[in-house]
Amino acid sequence: MSRSRHAWYDPRRWPPLVVFVFVLLVVYMLSGLIASIGLRMAGSLRAWQSVMDSAAPLLLGWRVVLYGAITWLWLHRWKPRVMTRIANDKDGGLMARHKLKRLEFASAGFILVLELISVTKWLGGI
Repeated sequence: MSRSRHAWYDPRRWPPLVVFVFVLLVVYMLSGLIASIGLRMAGSLRAWQSVMDSAAPLLLGWRVVLYGAITWLWLHRWKPRVMTRIANDKDGGLMARHKLKRLEFASAGFILVLELISVTKWLGGI
């Protein structure tokens, strides 16, 4: 009996939708755990909301630094590797570069919309 290189529990063998749902569930559970710990530490929901409102500017700064670090890593480390890999495609990577550019714009737009919603909430809107 021959063994495959990757076992069934290796996420590299899973369909992308399964990976997405799995990661989404893990993030949802972690955020719920963090929120429940924060609620217990603050004592009440009202106190938790007060703490979160006072920490909003610092959390925004932290997210901006995080987005900057991820962007730097993407542009200087990961994207060059991806571009060299897709250059070996049948069409020289033309279609893959187009899809990658669309994905980059969609990702940046999604993050921008999320942060604009966060900032408008922080400023008293919505």
